[in-house]
Amino acid sequence: MMNTYETEKQFIDISSVNFSGRILDVGGGGEGVISRKAGDIVVAIDRREEELIETPDVGLKIIMDACNLKFLSNSFENITAFYTLMYMNEQEVQLFLQEAYRVLKIGGLLWIWDITLPSHAAADIFVAQLDIKLSDELHISTGYGVAWNREQTIDTVRKSCENIGFITEFSENNNQSFSLRLQKYE
Repeated sequence: MMNTYETEKQFIDISSVNFSGRILDVGGGGEGVISRKAGDIVVAIDRREEELIETPDVGLKIIMDACNLKFLSNSFENITAFYTLMYMNEQEVQLFLQEAYRVLKIGGLLWIWDITLPSHAAADIFVAQLDIKLSDELHISTGYGVAWNREQTIDTVRKSCENIGFITEFSENNNQSFSLRLQKYE
């Protein structure tokens, strides 16, 4: 029998986030948080077709693996990963970050919102309970669950990003969630 651990409700406020330029939203299926926020400037990719079908009918939706992006280098001003890294193993995270660096334009931004996964697994399944504020009028209440088999913190993710070449512009650690904004300088 599998045990489940659920976080306290994490309040994620992206109402004041403003994107400039096109966005590649990695893991953009399901609720389509970034598509709902930014609309037609979003190219949402996900490995699973059924996840993309659930998203709002805006922007472009493509079935694609984030570890092997089929875009030319220097194609996007922004890449977002909204509670996506938690679904990847350590090798996949590294491959994704390398690909993100490649397809971002110089000066482009990598935006990450994700959950802290402690190294000690208190259960088999880890569920992040979220209340997401997109605007004053739009909130999404949802949960994302994943097999609890690795550690993930703001520091481990930031270090991996910086090892690829990203420069951290912003970082915030809130309760069990975190966000990072990183830039590609060269």
